[in-house]
Parts: sequence; structure tokens; C-alpha cells
Amino acid sequence: MNSRILSMSFAVLCVVLSVCFISAQIVCAGNKVKIDESTELNFFELQSTAMEVHPQNNYLIVGEKFIELVDFRKGKKRFRTMLRNSNGEKTSLRTFKRGQKVFVRGFELPDGTIKAREIYQLAENIRTRNDLRKYSFFKKVPAWEPVIVK
Repeated sequence: MNSRILSMSFAVLCVVLSVCFISAQIVCAGNKVKIDESTELNFFELQSTAMEVHPQNNYLIVGEKFIELVDFRKGKKRFRTMLRNSNGEKTSLRTFKRGQKVFVRGFELPDGTIKAREIYQLAENIRTRNDLRKYSFFKKVPAWEPVIVK
């Protein structure tokens, strides 16, 4: 039952993200990937170990996957990858360390580029997906609140 609800939540999230990105003809940070109306976004989730962390270039490598942080504007709203520590508090990419357990949620573009919507630092005792159930972000996908820019 929970996996079905989770799957439905992810499907809704993908639709919301698609509408958000498509309507704005967004240019994401990083390698300037342009997402337009014909772009198909696939939801992406990964629980693994951070192999490399590059705060100056806004990316990290997790479980051998290159993960780019999102940073885009839609009107006066700026959306960025949500970075949280194991207590759910906001943090920066500089606090992430190589060898640390992390949970990444985002989307994958047709060219294989992975953009992170949210990244969480995990406690070392988290080993399986079942262990993630105690975290609120796993039960309910948090709202992606933009920063208002003048």
C-alpha cells in the first residue's frame, strides 16, 4: 500500500515538474541544458554513498551517477536544489562529505543528465530503503518552495 501511494506521489510530482519546467522554457545551471515543451522528464531516486562532492561546480557523484544541482528562475521565483542534513534542516553542499550516505530525488533528462530536486544527508545506520521510512521526506515529498527574487 505504501509503495503504491509513494509511486502515485512521484507520478504527480513528475507531472508538476514537467509543467513547471516546460512552461518557462527553463535553462538550468551547470551545462546549460535547455528544457522545452518536447522534453520528457523521468523521475529519479537514489540512496547511496557520495563518491565526490564539488560545491564550487554545483555537482556531486553519488553511486557512480553524476548529479547536478538545479538553479533556475521562473519570473521572480528562483528554484534551487533543496539540501538538507539528517535532521531535515537546510544546509549547503559544502557540508556534504565524500563517503557519506545520501538520498537524492530529482529527474533524469533524455540525454541522461540527472538534476537533483532535493538531496538529504543520511545517518550512517541507514542501509536499506526500509530504514528511510522514519524520515518525513520519504513518506511525503516536500513542497518545492521558491525564493522570491527582485
